[in-house]
Amino acid sequence: MSTEPTNEELAKGYAKQIEQAQERREAKDQERLERHGQAAALASQAIEAEQPNGRQPQGFELDAQNQDSAEQRQERNEINGQQARTLAKELNRDNESGDAVKQARIREIAERFKEKAARDREQERGFSR
Repeated sequence: MSTEPTNEELAKGYAKQIEQAQERREAKDQERLERHGQAAALASQAIEAEQPNGRQPQGFELDAQNQDSAEQRQERNEINGQQARTLAKELNRDNESGDAVKQARIREIAERFKEKAARDREQERGFSR
């Protein structure tokens, strides 16, 4: 007499495999996001480093250049802020939907394997009679 795994044992085993695969994907995603964050920080530093730090012109020219520089900084800050907000929204959406999707997928796969195991056992009983 062979001992076959029960439907519940099969479902738990497959659910665990799915969870482990999801954890590996999440770790890779987190690593990728950290790399992108570091690259964005370096790019921001490079942009700031390109700002003129040398001798400034005198009088009216100084005011015009400072105004342009301030406008450029403000525009760059707005763009960086928009990019940061977009990234944050994307990360939050992935995290929120990821958990729900993961749980639904685990339930779906567990149910399919329960059904398949039941059919296999029923079929095997038919052969052994």
